[in-house]
Amino acid sequence: MELIEFVTTKTGYRKDKVKVQMLIKAPYKELLARDLNRLYKLSFSDAKNMCLKYCGRDLSFSDTDLNDAMYGKTYGRKGLVVGMEQSLNGSNPDSTESLYTKHPQYNFIKVKTSNNENYITGLLVSELVLVRDQNPQPYSESVDTSIVSKLKNAIRKGLDLETEKYRTYRIDNLTQFEGRC
Repeated sequence: MELIEFVTTKTGYRKDKVKVQMLIKAPYKELLARDLNRLYKLSFSDAKNMCLKYCGRDLSFSDTDLNDAMYGKTYGRKGLVVGMEQSLNGSNPDSTESLYTKHPQYNFIKVKTSNNENYITGLLVSELVLVRDQNPQPYSESVDTSIVSKLKNAIRKGLDLETEKYRTYRIDNLTQFEGRC
């Protein structure tokens, strides 16, 4: 792994200019395997308590919802374990890696094939806002967020999964990487 620092403008509802430190060339599949191991060891009752803690006791969900959040295989209800297993063995149909190619000069940069924008992916170490977006788009959690998604988010938060620290940033200016390969 290698620590890298760069400045970019975030995409999404807040377009803050940020200084980012991240570890590139992080062993993603090793992180997946460790996170999967933690999920395998999580008992159903512990998962349920975690969801109640992070979602609030007002959220009503069934054992089937929680089971789907962990092990679901159907579209829209794919479980954490199933998605991570698919990613680990390279068979996840939801993977976005096919949308990118390697940059010809920088081996840690990927290029989105649809628009030729440059991106970098790694483990986030820190993000410092240099210039806050003065006109952010309004953000509101989607009212359509499924119960299974809410439960998966609670489990991710409760277990503090390492793969959740993996981030992808669009890179505005490649000249800041001159001298690196």
